[in-house]
Amino acid sequence: MTVSGTSAAPLAVAVSERARVRPDDPALITLTYRGTDCLPHTLTCGELHSAAGALGAELRALTEPGARVAILCEHGPDYAIAFLACLYSARVAVPLFPVSPHRNMDRLITVLADADPAVSLVCAGAEQRTRDSGAAVGRVLVVTPGAAGAAPVLDPVGDHPAYLQYTSGSTKAPSGVEISHANHTAALEQLRAGMPPVAVRPIVTWLPFFHDMGLILALSLPLYTGVLAVTLAPAEFAKRPIRWLRACSDYRAGTTAGPNFGLALAVTATTAAEREGLDLSALELLINGAEPIRAESLAAFTKMFAPYGFRHSAHTPGYGLAEATLPVAFAATAEPPLVEEFDRSELAAGRAVLARDPAHGVALVGCGTAAGQQIRIVDPLRHRVVADGEVGEVWVAGPNVSAGYFRRPQASADVFGGRLPDSHERWLRTGDLGFVHDGQLFPAGRLKDMIIVAGRNHYPADIEATAAHVSPEVRAGHIAAFGIDHGDHETLVLVAELDDRLADPVTVARRIGAAVAAAHDIAPADVMLVPRGQIPKTSSGKLRRGECRARYRAGALTRITEPPIRQSF
Repeated sequence: MTVSGTSAAPLAVAVSERARVRPDDPALITLTYRGTDCLPHTLTCGELHSAAGALGAELRALTEPGARVAILCEHGPDYAIAFLACLYSARVAVPLFPVSPHRNMDRLITVLADADPAVSLVCAGAEQRTRDSGAAVGRVLVVTPGAAGAAPVLDPVGDHPAYLQYTSGSTKAPSGVEISHANHTAALEQLRAGMPPVAVRPIVTWLPFFHDMGLILALSLPLYTGVLAVTLAPAEFAKRPIRWLRACSDYRAGTTAGPNFGLALAVTATTAAEREGLDLSALELLINGAEPIRAESLAAFTKMFAPYGFRHSAHTPGYGLAEATLPVAFAATAEPPLVEEFDRSELAAGRAVLARDPAHGVALVGCGTAAGQQIRIVDPLRHRVVADGEVGEVWVAGPNVSAGYFRRPQASADVFGGRLPDSHERWLRTGDLGFVHDGQLFPAGRLKDMIIVAGRNHYPADIEATAAHVSPEVRAGHIAAFGIDHGDHETLVLVAELDDRLADPVTVARRIGAAVAAAHDIAPADVMLVPRGQIPKTSSGKLRRGECRARYRAGALTRITEPPIRQSF
């Protein structure tokens, strides 16, 4: 069986066939921890197929084809069963996270109201709190891992939605990207073809299954290629980052993945004693994405873990987004990642020119080439393709690109309806800025986050990196730079979380302002220091600069010092 638009079999068919011929092969190993003890739980191909088939049959009995099914399971085998059951039954999965008294419920309630699921799938013991949550959960069903009686696999119709991937929530109203069976299959095939190691050795990750990167790389891809998937919950990684690397070592992982902050944690939050005995020599791909990739993080990770067999060439920077079912570009080569210093003032003028003086340069990381689709760098106002080396909006076309957002026709037309004069393709407007240099895509920031002061463009991630480097008292990754529009001009504001309670906030703020003014030739109108937890982030850890700006303007942030630190650099 195939899905229209590709000759490859969809995930449901691949898993069903593997369960028929190799039912006892392990499909997913979930690692949980009790103190220092690691407790693996193995789900075989046959067990996954049987439990998903039984649950799929129940979904078909209770709902109509195309009904939406929310997955509110804990990270682990129940989640895999629930997702596959939706694919088996031709019901539309809505991958989310469980109802929990320890988690902010606002986003979950908003998403469930938008998706309006007929059924919600939960782990045993979570039924009542899910019903009592006040969210639109529909009928609540418990996933039963040991269930038997697999139902026949339906042949998925390519253009029909397989699941709704809700965006990370950089706005107050997350949108559900409709991922069809054809989109899903195309993305998996692009990754398999472009990254051969993913089909050879185990894939070990801590990425959450409800996020687009985790759903594709941590769950769908290993099930699709037939390699072993080894996973630990994000919370287990956050408690002790060495668990991720120990799992890579113990299971001889060929592929792993994570955002930039994960690499930084592995360097700063592991000890020499914890690292003793690690063997990372089998790793061929460390896929890095979901947030700005920093050259210094790659270098620091290699320096720390090269003695344990890690090769710098394993770093695999990538660029993708939910609207493209994840992959757009990646640098899957045997060569080290391409890092270049670009002149900051030239970038501000929309040109990517190598810096002659490192003091005026900003290091950017290349994210490789197209992953099986077309990429164009486009002038966002004139809708014309720009030359290599010019900064523009990244546009994408290919079989992995979604048709649009769930029940949002205008937003779908705006984002997925890009047109170029010399093309009949329908182009996805990513909203991301980038350029092509030496044949590789270099992302340069979000179009809407661009700060324009005195006619010059400034990239917030660049400004935030400057602030982080000069002020160790500020929490790394918790600095937001944004512009404030005053009608006839725009000013720069920085909001940063202070990590050291003993630090003098006035001195820290002045040091940040002076460093930014010197490096970027722009004096911040305000440097606001706030307590921990004030800066909003998405579910995947990305800064919500727009929301931070809104809170700043509304006076909803708690300033550590008064009066504001303004124009005194």
